[in-house]
Amino acid sequence: MAGPVRFTFVASPSLDRVQFALAEYADLMDDWRPPFKIIEKMFYSHERALFATSGRGKATKKWPQWKKLSTNEPPKGGYRAYKAKVRPGRPILVFDGALRDAASGGPGSIRGQIKKKSMVIGIYPGGSTGAIARAHALGDPDRGLPSRPPVRFDGNVRARGVTFGYAVSQVIQSYIVLKRKQAMRKDPGVDRIFENDRSAQQHRSRLLLLQRKQWK
Repeated sequence: MAGPVRFTFVASPSLDRVQFALAEYADLMDDWRPPFKIIEKMFYSHERALFATSGRGKATKKWPQWKKLSTNEPPKGGYRAYKAKVRPGRPILVFDGALRDAASGGPGSIRGQIKKKSMVIGIYPGGSTGAIARAHALGDPDRGLPSRPPVRFDGNVRARGVTFGYAVSQVIQSYIVLKRKQAMRKDPGVDRIFENDRSAQQHRSRLLLLQRKQWK
């Protein structure tokens, strides 16, 4: 009668080495401020492009332009006539520039709200500029004012190479890989487990490209 059969499995690199590298990786992933700062720059750049194009943006796939004010005004004129008189030639949603500045990272925008595990960006909701932003976003049918949201982006993470949501997902992904490589740089043998990934330099270059591109 045949004796018992024994199988021996040997992990290379050793599981102890992998466990140590992953523990360091977990510590490094406790601070998300670096990718959040990249996303903040992307967002405000995206908003600047929106205001420069009256809401269309500069991505390959664009939004519809913000609606113009109706020409059907009272005999004595309304806001459209007033703006044309005192601010001739100003683009849509730009009167004195306060709303545009608040949406694109200038005065009136949310700053200092990037923390290790959370971030808040956009137009500061308090004050007159925040109220104006809400009024434009909602519109006022009674006054003939259409809905023209000053903040708009597509959050679809699956629309490859097109949407702002996809860009954010790629920033997060690249940051995760960079931190993994940083945690395992002391033991290249462990990092070779993931040898099909891009190099750290390729991920840094990719982050720069994501920042520079225009997204919907």
